[in-house]
Amino acid sequence: MKTVWKSATVKLLLGFFTCLFIGTMSEQTFPLLFIYALGLLAWQYYELYRFHSWIRRSGRSLPPDSSGIWGDVFDAVNRLQKKQRKSKKRMQQALARIEDSTSALQDGVIMADNTGRLEWWNTSAGDLLGLVKPTDRSQPLTNIVRTPEFFRYFSQKRFGDPLVIQSPAKEGAFLEFQTTLYSKNDHLIFVRDVTRLHLLEQMRKDFVANASHELKTPLTVIKGYLETLDMFKESLPERMQKGVVNMNTQSNRMELLIEDLLLLSRLESNQRADSDQWHNVSDLIQVICDSAKVFTTSEHFLSWDADEESAIFGSYSELYSAFSNLVVNALKYSPDGGEIDISWQVNREGGVFCVQDNGLGIDPRFIPRLTERFFRVDKGRGSDTAGTGLGLSIVKHVLHHHDSKLDISSQLGFGSTFSCHFPRTRVRESSPPELETIDQDAS
Repeated sequence: MKTVWKSATVKLLLGFFTCLFIGTMSEQTFPLLFIYALGLLAWQYYELYRFHSWIRRSGRSLPPDSSGIWGDVFDAVNRLQKKQRKSKKRMQQALARIEDSTSALQDGVIMADNTGRLEWWNTSAGDLLGLVKPTDRSQPLTNIVRTPEFFRYFSQKRFGDPLVIQSPAKEGAFLEFQTTLYSKNDHLIFVRDVTRLHLLEQMRKDFVANASHELKTPLTVIKGYLETLDMFKESLPERMQKGVVNMNTQSNRMELLIEDLLLLSRLESNQRADSDQWHNVSDLIQVICDSAKVFTTSEHFLSWDADEESAIFGSYSELYSAFSNLVVNALKYSPDGGEIDISWQVNREGGVFCVQDNGLGIDPRFIPRLTERFFRVDKGRGSDTAGTGLGLSIVKHVLHHHDSKLDISSQLGFGSTFSCHFPRTRVRESSPPELETIDQDAS
């Protein structure tokens, strides 16, 4: 490039001094220099015209023949265009391969902008949701999937957990949506047909509910006979007395297990025991603490703190079940001398019900599995402390019904903290006038 500029500069100076010499000899210096400058300008204008005409043709033809700086410009632009065409071809080939591969997927893939308008989807997504090209392009996804659950999921950006709903295009089919935000809050959505899994899960729920219900009647009969035996156990041999006591204990555990299974089945099937209403948080915690005293010892220290005017909107029986499970767990797994602190706080995001203890603690690697049914960290715990194994699973489902989430933090030997986070829409810092008086008999 330097050679080209040097050559052009030498030619320019050579022409200038030639005109200057001839002009001096002929005493026409200024007119000759003017003509020379005008000729240079005309030539540059002509080369610019040729360059513009070539570019307007998208540079697909060969560049015009030229020399000097303009010849170098034509060649450089021509090389850049060839390189760009090759890059474009590679990108088109890569995009075609991506489209072919996504079209081969059985799961649907959807791309939507930051407002939720459809930009692209693969064949499976079109089949699962009934999308039609190009009619549905740029349509809001909430106009295609018209269910309240999906609208809340998408508009409130609840993308932490997948959503399972009925397919808007296939009757009897169930779809799972998983959404990831990328770039400028654009949406990448995966849609999967989970009809078979949904039916299997429904069969499991029905079996648990039916089995629990059917076990309740014979268990009631067995408990009735055990209570009769217990009335006359003094007349029985000592060995049989111990057997009666053990049978009573185990039948009570079985009754608690069946009650928890039935409650969990109702929660999973969205059967509400009572409607959502405003309840005073302080009164609710007081009832729970009074009921939990049966699990405390003289060495336990139970304290609680909540604003007397704070209120929460929800099902009283479900909230009572969730909060009491957390409190009872803290009491059961805290050694003598343990401190259990219960608190309710309202912040900018909502309300937080927190149960903190300084008990045994939990290994952090087990925390993700704590809300699974029947999961136990310590398989060797005895029946004196072990519950039904369904408590935290019940808590998770209750919080799901109340648009809330459970946060668990723990460290071995330093205790645990269980926090229930409620959205602002379900929390008030002062009790509303229509606040329903909590029925303590419901506990």
